[in-house]
Amino acid sequence: MNSLRRTPRAAGAALLFLVTLAVWSGTVLAATPEQAPPLASSQARVWFLRQLLPGESFHAPMIYVNGAPITTIGEGSAFYRDFAPGQYTFSVENCLPQPGASQTLTLRPDTQVALLVTQDDNGAEDCVPPQVSYLRQLQPQQVPYMFAPLTYLGAK
Repeated sequence: MNSLRRTPRAAGAALLFLVTLAVWSGTVLAATPEQAPPLASSQARVWFLRQLLPGESFHAPMIYVNGAPITTIGEGSAFYRDFAPGQYTFSVENCLPQPGASQTLTLRPDTQVALLVTQDDNGAEDCVPPQVSYLRQLQPQQVPYMFAPLTYLGAK
């Protein structure tokens, strides 16, 4: 009989712990562009974002700038990299060339751009990993909405 009284109390305590953890993690880990240090004079900042989509493959594709690898991007994360003004081609790893896997941008001083990495798990069977990744520029009005559920990783 005594164990029956403890069960609701233990369940309530566990639920309270989970809610507290969820609230805490959501406020501490949520990404916003304001978390980054100020942009250096005469530089441009490029943000890279990748949404967390449960049920998709977890391969973190490599991001390239002008053909050189800079880093991978895991699901549910956002980071930035500062660049000197100029024209750059940003692309994301794929087993086979894909339309929409790259963006050529002219970066102007004192500007910020956000690029979203998306994926499709239905790539070619002979590819490893089989996912197809895409890269697209976000419109400024989309930025707050897209950052909200992401984990901020800082500069990479």
